[in-house]
Amino acid sequence: MTIEIPGAMPGKPELRLDRPSFDAGSEPLGDWLLGLRSAGVRHAAPALIIALENLRRADISASRRLATLRLFKTPVLKTCTGLPKPWASAAAGQKDPGVTLEQRLYRLMFQNLSQTLHQFDRCYFLLDARQTRRRNWVIRNLFRFFQRELRYAVLWGARLPANTWRDLHDLFVYLTVRGVPRTEGSPMAGAPIPGVDPEHEYKQLLLFGLAAQVTRTGVRSGALVEGLEKWASETVLEDPQGLDADSSLYVVEVSEDAPPREHRGHMNTGFRGWVLIPPPAFLEQLDRAAQGVG
Repeated sequence: MTIEIPGAMPGKPELRLDRPSFDAGSEPLGDWLLGLRSAGVRHAAPALIIALENLRRADISASRRLATLRLFKTPVLKTCTGLPKPWASAAAGQKDPGVTLEQRLYRLMFQNLSQTLHQFDRCYFLLDARQTRRRNWVIRNLFRFFQRELRYAVLWGARLPANTWRDLHDLFVYLTVRGVPRTEGSPMAGAPIPGVDPEHEYKQLLLFGLAAQVTRTGVRSGALVEGLEKWASETVLEDPQGLDADSSLYVVEVSEDAPPREHRGHMNTGFRGWVLIPPPAFLEQLDRAAQGVG
């Protein structure tokens, strides 16, 4: 497939951007990405979307897939920064402007990173220091790209693409069940991932998702965002078995494509997930933001 882009100046030839090959090394791919930069974001965004969709179907090694995503990260972020925002929709209070190019790019990066993590874990049982760093990079960026998806939706009143929340829940369950792979020189698994705490990252996103349901204005203004990191460290994910909600609880259902929700009464016997117990300071700030105070 070839994407033909008109020249930037009259009389200049069209810029031809052939579909990149993912198994030909990093130099040809880097040249392709450089060509996209000169083409401008209106042309770069569709080209990146097609390339990322093709990457998901490409039959390549875990190492090559990871290296390719590292090359794609900066061009994707720069393209997203330059894309037009739905100002009119946000100003008019429209709730569903549709899935935009920016959302599709964030979503595809998350999906490709998730695919890379699973493929990487199937290929490597015992990790050396380099492989550990590479796996950490994938996990860290999975949470970062989900964060961008979520904040974009809140800021512009957009809907998240289908299965976005469910994929986040699946990611956390996978990381929890699998644990930390063994590394050379350390025969026992279970040591914390250097620089990445999946539970802490997950709880920050759950708190943000909960806050966004209560007060989009408070989240957009940053009133609740600044304290998320601290509040997440004080938040507990509790086993729901046996809990009786005399007062309301916040539950996380891992089979649902949804953020935490309020729940009263006994838990359903088929419930799969956790009870989210935020610290009092977060709930107080949430109440103030919902009332338009502070």
